Amino acid sequence: MKSSKIVITISKIFSIFLKKFSSKMKVFYFKKLSDFMFFVIEKIAVKMKKLLPLYLKYYDDIANKEIDIANISSSDKFLHMGVGSLPSTSILIAKKTGATAIGIDRNSSSVKEANLCIHLFNLDGIAQIKNEEAMNFPVKNFDVIIVSQGIEPRDEILKYVSQSMKDDARVILRTFSSVEGEITEYDTLLKSIFKIGKIAPHENHGLLASVVLFKK
Repeated sequence: MKSSKIVITISKIFSIFLKKFSSKMKVFYFKKLSDFMFFVIEKIAVKMKKLLPLYLKYYDDIANKEIDIANISSSDKFLHMGVGSLPSTSILIAKKTGATAIGIDRNSSSVKEANLCIHLFNLDGIAQIKNEEAMNFPVKNFDVIIVSQGIEPRDEILKYVSQSMKDDARVILRTFSSVEGEITEYDTLLKSIFKIGKIAPHENHGLLASVVLFKK
């Protein structure tokens, strides 16, 4: 119980930090801090089953917006690159749309923990998590591809996706926008390798935003 309270407290503090201070930091440094914090929170939370619904709730509004802006449906094959220990997006997309979901991560321990979460939510056979390198994965087999904000090497993976995705696929990149909700200088690469679609800001999560990208 004490550990649960600690994780909940950390999550609340981080959520407040996202809302209040993200606009005051340079995107690159804020991203690095954010990636580290989420990694730590997930590693702790995955060991406590009672916290999993709470963690899913944190991502619920994000998933809803991404389903809307990318028109994800049950007929889509969905790939999430960089799922981490808690595959919240894969779980939510599969449950909300019925789409077949596959998540990948290069960290083998995170993949083991993620698959336990899939089993706990009775999504075996609907959602799968695999230990794979993003740069070697056949993205051309998918209709929707989500690229996590913490994935590395980020630019190289985005270039690989842009070159390997099928013509009518939709890519969703989670990133940090400007205060005005626009793409920052950190994401200038996007305009040279993708056609940029809708940008959906996540107001409850600081400057976090989801950007829909199409093949050029």
